[in-house]
Amino acid sequence: MIIVRVKSKYQLLPLFLWASLCVSTTGVRAETDFFKEGVALYKQQEYMKAFKSFVQALQLHPENAEAAYYIAVSVHQMGHLDKAKEQYQFVIDHYRGSGAAQQAATNLRQMAAARSAESAALPRETWVKYEQRGHTMFVEGSVNNKPMTFIFDTGAERCLLTTTQLKQLGLPMPAGSPTGSGGGVGQTNPIPIWNMNINLKIGRLERRNFPVMISNVPMEQPLLGQEFFRDFEYSIDSAAKAITFKYRSLEAPNLVHKLAPALTVNASGHYIFSVPFQKDGDSLIVTPLVNGKATPMVFDTGASLCLFSQEEARKASIAIDGRRPPFSISGIAGKATASVGIVNNFKLGPIERQGFAVGVSDSATVHKPLLGQDFVGDWQYTIDNQQQVIRFSKSPN
Repeated sequence: MIIVRVKSKYQLLPLFLWASLCVSTTGVRAETDFFKEGVALYKQQEYMKAFKSFVQALQLHPENAEAAYYIAVSVHQMGHLDKAKEQYQFVIDHYRGSGAAQQAATNLRQMAAARSAESAALPRETWVKYEQRGHTMFVEGSVNNKPMTFIFDTGAERCLLTTTQLKQLGLPMPAGSPTGSGGGVGQTNPIPIWNMNINLKIGRLERRNFPVMISNVPMEQPLLGQEFFRDFEYSIDSAAKAITFKYRSLEAPNLVHKLAPALTVNASGHYIFSVPFQKDGDSLIVTPLVNGKATPMVFDTGASLCLFSQEEARKASIAIDGRRPPFSISGIAGKATASVGIVNNFKLGPIERQGFAVGVSDSATVHKPLLGQDFVGDWQYTIDNQQQVIRFSKSPN
């Protein structure tokens, strides 16, 4: 089982970066010292260290538009594009008329143009076959035109490759210090993460100069996370073993979000059950009933089974089955041990399980319980990011 929740070390709204980071400053060093240090580190491509220095400079002198701008470009260089956009906009709004604000506006326009050009090149509809091993889905793709097998993982916000896989592809490690940290099954300590741009292709979907994360973890296949298919509605056909993608730009004009009906019938006469989800970053959060208690969980195609922490299991009244021995689970940080918990009644939309076995372990840094593919079973489903619903239908017999 692969479970991952990968984050930037500082996933904070840029508006509050310097207030929330709580970097201690003694007053001994001047704001200009931190700013000059940040510029030097930025030129050395030490973007995380530069980021910290610019934050400290801005703490000491909030009117320093250049420091605010350099925070944005440091975040941009680390591959956190949405956060960079927010910080560029902050510079524009709060330092009007400054050179930093003008450059921030230029950068935003360039990012928008690049996004528009990329979107124009994407297919409007396509599909890829997947291979199922256990409850995990694997898809074939390529990195810089070299073949690579990926795990299709809706529980990962971004795409992740290991240093071993980089060597297999003949690519060098990214330069500089780690740009963030991640977590998953195998250990509770943060895992260093680097950022790197590659050309990534799955079927007819190709993103060029696409930011992915790199880490030195014992993971056999890389993860294909939410960011890669962010513009698409995608359907999992468990009978045909295929994933269908339909282009649905979230930036489409005049988009009106409507509450989807819970039950409809499609043109083939099959019942379609709509289950709402919320976004936490790029993770999909659904709320099943676990022993009658509404429990937010990550809908995770990269997890072969459902996993709870000890505390979440206690809250949901999940009893440990002492008759069954602990078992091994694996994730991006290696192997860990989980106990077998039993959910008396487990329900999400049309799917209901009784006496359902789940894993219970604290050897992971997952922020919410994971809803794995063993729970979904042979149900087909479509993830609609515009309506923010998962549409389930039963596989034909």
